Amino acid sequence: MQILAAMALRSRFAPLPTQVHILFCILATVLFITLYLYQRKLKDLLWLLVCDLPLILQFYGDEVTALVVGVCEILLLVMIFLEYTKERKLSRESAPSGESVSGEDSKEASSDSGLSDLEKAVALERSKLAGKTDDIISQAFDGEEPGA
Repeated sequence: MQILAAMALRSRFAPLPTQVHILFCILATVLFITLYLYQRKLKDLLWLLVCDLPLILQFYGDEVTALVVGVCEILLLVMIFLEYTKERKLSRESAPSGESVSGEDSKEASSDSGLSDLEKAVALERSKLAGKTDDIISQAFDGEEPGA
């Protein structure tokens, strides 16, 4: 309890002490604006609002303000989730049509339908590195005979 008293936690609704919270908000603002400038995705601006909105609770600690901020946070998080699912759906729809896969690779891709995109990419890269054998370790010993 002495630690909380030393940190000067003023409002029961504010997540951090005022100085730490302001510093966090500044860092989050810089990070999410930078991400937005590079990627141009709405979810980066929504995350910016999610991080900065609780700063209001440092200055207005009444229950009504806390309730309004809480409802706004929930709405923003739902919007972020919807943006994420929409973005993921678009990437899944555009991946098969935009990706040209040659002969043997297309057979592997069609047989690995249960794998995630990351697992498919790893399998594709491994097949490029290893050639026709299944794993790299077996290639290390091709010139040796067993038992010799």
